[in-house]
Amino acid sequence: MMGNEYIRHYASPYYDPVKAHEYYMKTRELKGRRSVQKLSDEGKKVWAYTKNEIKTEKKEKVDAEKEKQKQTTTNLRERASETRKQISSRLKELNEALTKRAASRKERIESEKKSDLEDVEKNAAKRREQMESKTNAEIEKLMAVEIPKGLPKAERAERLAERNEKIAKLRSSLKSDKSKLSEDSQSDKASVRTDAQSRKQKVSDETREDKAANSANASAERAQVSAELKSAIAAAREAYKAAKESLDSSYEEIYQREYDKIASEYKKVSKRKSRKKKK
Repeated sequence: MMGNEYIRHYASPYYDPVKAHEYYMKTRELKGRRSVQKLSDEGKKVWAYTKNEIKTEKKEKVDAEKEKQKQTTTNLRERASETRKQISSRLKELNEALTKRAASRKERIESEKKSDLEDVEKNAAKRREQMESKTNAEIEKLMAVEIPKGLPKAERAERLAERNEKIAKLRSSLKSDKSKLSEDSQSDKASVRTDAQSRKQKVSDETREDKAANSANASAERAQVSAELKSAIAAAREAYKAAKESLDSSYEEIYQREYDKIASEYKKVSKRKSRKKKK
């Protein structure tokens, strides 16, 4: 049987002789692909402890890779969430700017409408004044022609009647012209109001279209963020998978290397059966 002096010949970062004995006493049943039948009892202790140390170290590294993947995924989700917030904030700012611009344009249209209506009214008043002035001048001209007092009463009355008839026609014509002017003025005002309303409606339509375009762009950006996030998370998952496979492969080599070293130093000693001497 091999003593403790021989055990100390086995050197490995995964082996501690004191802890190895304690571990072996707790786990007497050794299982695995590598047979312990070729190992001595001390070799079994060494291998059981060493294998557990390797397993523990591997688990720590696998857990570290898993935590790394988890942290990467968390960071990716947080960045994606922040990007989505930025997209929404930018969309809100753009639409608010459009709303303000539309309001400003409508105010300018309303101001222009008011000015145009005032111009129509001023022009109508000016033309009305010109009409009245012209008519009054013609009436005054008629009135300035004196009818001789020495004329026979009938003739004088006839001339007065003719003059009054001319004056009545002038006044009637003035009334008709003023009525036509009023109609034209109302028509012009209606056109101004209609044009202003049409222009404001165009502003509303353009603003609505611009906002819809902004929303569509924001939706496309969010979709792009989601696609990139999905791709990045998949890449992180694949990176973890590759790292784990690499650890599996490297630690498989470590298992085999350590096992081979132990097997070479702690070979099981075969006991030969003693033959019975013939009497």
